[in-house]
Amino acid sequence: MSPLPEGKVKVKVDHGGEIIEVDEEDIEKANPPQFDKTEDLTTLRYLNESSILHILRQRYGSNLVHSYAGPTMIIINPMAPLSIYSEKVVHMFRGCKQEDMPPHIYAVAQHAHRELLSNRIDQSILLLGRSGSGKTTSARHLLQYLILASGSVNNYLTVDKLNAMEMLLESFGNSRILLNTNATRFTQLISLDFDFSGQVSSATIQTLMLEKSRLVRRPEGEPNFHIFYYMLTGVDSQLRNELQLTCLTDPNQFMTPLQRNEDRQKAAQFWAKVNNAMEILGFSQEEMKAIFYVLASIYHLGAAGATKGNNNKSQFSKPAAAQKAASLLGIKVEELSRMIFSPSTGSGGTLTRSASMRISNAADRQAGETSTSAFDALEGFVTGLYSELFNVVVALINRALTTNYRNLGSITILDTPGFQNPASCGRQTGSTFEDLCCNYIQERLQLFFHDATFTLQQDRYSQENIECDFEFVNTSPAAMVSLIDRPPQQTLLRSSNPDLRDSDKKGLLWMLDDEAIFPGATEDSFMERLFTQHGDHPVRRDSLLRKGSLGHTFILNHFQGTNPVQYNATGWLKVCRENAVSKIAIHVLQDSSRDNISELFTTMRGPVSTTVSGSIVGEKPTSSLRRAASMRRTFTSGGANIKRKSICLQIKLQVDTLIETLRRTKCHFVHCMLPQANAGLCEVKTSQTNSSSAETNLLNVPLVRSQLRGAETLEAIRIFRLGFPDFMQFTEFKHRFDVLAPPGPKSDSMDERQAIKQLIDHMDIDKLNYRIGLSQFAICYSLYQKPTFLYFFLNGLCILFPSVFLFLSIFFTTDHRVSLSLSFFLIFYPFTFCFFPFLYNYIFSSNFFFIFFPLHITMCISFPLITS
Repeated sequence: MSPLPEGKVKVKVDHGGEIIEVDEEDIEKANPPQFDKTEDLTTLRYLNESSILHILRQRYGSNLVHSYAGPTMIIINPMAPLSIYSEKVVHMFRGCKQEDMPPHIYAVAQHAHRELLSNRIDQSILLLGRSGSGKTTSARHLLQYLILASGSVNNYLTVDKLNAMEMLLESFGNSRILLNTNATRFTQLISLDFDFSGQVSSATIQTLMLEKSRLVRRPEGEPNFHIFYYMLTGVDSQLRNELQLTCLTDPNQFMTPLQRNEDRQKAAQFWAKVNNAMEILGFSQEEMKAIFYVLASIYHLGAAGATKGNNNKSQFSKPAAAQKAASLLGIKVEELSRMIFSPSTGSGGTLTRSASMRISNAADRQAGETSTSAFDALEGFVTGLYSELFNVVVALINRALTTNYRNLGSITILDTPGFQNPASCGRQTGSTFEDLCCNYIQERLQLFFHDATFTLQQDRYSQENIECDFEFVNTSPAAMVSLIDRPPQQTLLRSSNPDLRDSDKKGLLWMLDDEAIFPGATEDSFMERLFTQHGDHPVRRDSLLRKGSLGHTFILNHFQGTNPVQYNATGWLKVCRENAVSKIAIHVLQDSSRDNISELFTTMRGPVSTTVSGSIVGEKPTSSLRRAASMRRTFTSGGANIKRKSICLQIKLQVDTLIETLRRTKCHFVHCMLPQANAGLCEVKTSQTNSSSAETNLLNVPLVRSQLRGAETLEAIRIFRLGFPDFMQFTEFKHRFDVLAPPGPKSDSMDERQAIKQLIDHMDIDKLNYRIGLSQFAICYSLYQKPTFLYFFLNGLCILFPSVFLFLSIFFTTDHRVSLSLSFFLIFYPFTFCFFPFLYNYIFSSNFFFIFFPLHITMCISFPLITS
């Protein structure tokens, strides 16, 4: 056998037995078998990408879909229902500390709840990942755990209400897409408020960035929102006649009724669930009818269509369908036609004079900016209708979930649309502007995770003057985020001068906003500006921005180059132009001749304002409302007012507000991952699957590797293991462990830092495992649980010593048989706290403590007195 060149080694592949020659630097060490299926990736002896993939593949094959990864948790979509999400499992996690819990989504919720009660700091749980990775399902498990484990004040917020809320949000805000059969098409912040006893007292939903364009412009092969198909299939004959939905054979611009019997049966079942959910949440019959009327009117407007008449005047293509829509909305059809196609000409008829003036002003403000075709005007009106309807539904849900109870703090769960790359499932035409918005949110959240895990930690070491023997990562999602949303440095104001527009390097969204309102701008001019300012290396595959394979296409290398997405900018300028007709919808609804519609959209919507989504209306004066008001102030303050009417910049400002809201909380990150590119399309099986059902070959290793790299998982685990993740103020550390200080008089002249150093030296802790900063004591991962154990050990000793004393006194003053049985109880109870602190944790965090501990104290005091 010829000798190998220097730096080369031979490797035999297990599968197939092939022997290949590779570079020695490319070989990563394997861990011993005792680390197989380990729960925490930070405990691996050899930490590298291959070992992490090996563990995840092993665990996934045994349906162990959760894994700890340093400061975050990894969940891989099981693609089938599991039996690990039940009320019985909830009670197993209830009251536990983080180190006592196996990796599970319930562990994240329990840790956040315990942190809230211990530190009285608002908590948040962020779910990150691609579309179809299971973020919404995980959010549902988090909510169910917090409700079941914590309980609700006066049983006001129940699991039934929670399920009803989820049913309505999914029906009105979800749709099937190429990557996911039940994709969330909006971002939601669900906040649970807790009182001082730790029970849930209130809940609030805030929504933003609803994909309204799906209503009128759907990607090829994708349907509309679920609720329309539920309604068209499930309404009973009486309501069907009332909504004038007896004939559904005419072509519709916005949707097509379901054809397969299986789909129709499922839709009818879901319609019954929607009605039941509304009843559970306290929707009145008139409110439900008003919602159904608006939904049906949108369908009829899709059938009515729009065209140019003989006199080149815009009008409905099918007046009969328009008459049905007008009747349901409570307005004359002539009035409706004038409102949509000629909004600036004034109004009369059923609408009040003030409403006519409002509508006229809304349209006149943008008169002359864009030329709106007949169908564009209809699209704008319909999207306005559905946007107002969605906000009112959210407001009605908030009305049913909020209370006036005094709150200690809140836990907020963030659920967003997942990262979109339709090319992974075969679509070659390019991603849409809506896909870009979803991907932008995920990039911002990943940057937020990067800052919390690396940047803030590095700044903390610097502030505390703590030296580290490791290097932080040099890469960051900041470059991609800057390419998308970087604001102009010179001015926030628009300029019609091309030289001024090109003189400052702007982000894609700002550039798109400029082009959308600039006279004569086209997709070609937008692409030219984009590559002029950001296309430094338009051909290199590792460049952030490069040219696409089709016309008007470009590629963004998302997540630090791990997920390139090709976008097609055709039609983007039209999408980004604000449609003035959409503002008319709310006035039509509020001034409807149907009392139920008018009252619903007047009382539940509240005053017109530029909020994050308008969904905060309907809340009672709780801390959730104060948080929503804070979001509104952030959104409408400063330079935001200049651009808040811009569709492109509304996206940036809303995400800025979202991130700022999360910064005020203690964040917990959950990375949800796809096992396969089409995992979101899997049909959910009705039968429970256990450990024998999943196979390791279901895991697409290159896909998971790409997601791990994009999420910076390996770097986060490395920094967590080599660094000092837990910080404790000197005063807190001294308060907990001063009892272990060496005996003898203490010098008053010794400062706090010297006292802590003396205490640590006496505790005989390896100096490699901690750092003493200027005001805080930093603990490394290997020592992470030791101070907690010592804390419980000392508490147990405080009970053990008096019990031993009582045992001796009882033993010599009473009958030996009685004293032995009683003394065993007195000693065994605190003994378990000393050497099994997790029992101490369970008892002291449950109602059992309030019965058992007073009994112990009472017997210790009273028994010697009685027997004497």
